[in-house]
Amino acid sequence: MISGAIRLLLLALLLAPSTGWTHHILGVPHYAYDEDYPQTPVLTYRVEAGRFELRMTGYPGVIEPGDRATFHVYVTRLDGGAPFDGIVTMTVFEDQLLGSDPIIYGPMEAELDERVFKFHPRFETEATYLLRVAFEDEGDPWTIDLPMAVGEPGSPWAVIGGIALAVLLFLIVIRAARIKRRRATTSGRTAAV
Repeated sequence: MISGAIRLLLLALLLAPSTGWTHHILGVPHYAYDEDYPQTPVLTYRVEAGRFELRMTGYPGVIEPGDRATFHVYVTRLDGGAPFDGIVTMTVFEDQLLGSDPIIYGPMEAELDERVFKFHPRFETEATYLLRVAFEDEGDPWTIDLPMAVGEPGSPWAVIGGIALAVLLFLIVIRAARIKRRRATTSGRTAAV
């Protein structure tokens, strides 16, 4: 039989706090942390391209002007998850409302490095940008454009709306001036009669 002191010792050991050997997010890949365990904001995209799925994560998730960003691009096969073993290219364009979009980064090529393709552009100005990721699968080129904002550039529709409102006000002023001139001419003729 077990004595009372040993029973008390066993009970104390069972109830005593202890450290565990488990991982708090076991089985969740690091690129999915933001979905299941929101912490620091991360920019994420997920797109299917032919036989592959492209996932991109961007750090920091909220980019400010002058920041250097890190983009990790994962390209894996849809049938089994094997990583793409070719070259992935990234080009970053400043998305302008009118005219051509200037390139601010790239095109830069990256090779597979521990199942990821890494890119590190710097964003100097507050604007809307377009990240173009390209790769070739069995002779078929794939180009994926991903939108992104740095800072708070505002909506291009606000600019278009402001221009349209200014043109409308200008036309109203011109119309009012013509009506006023016509009335002055008509009243001048009436006074002469």
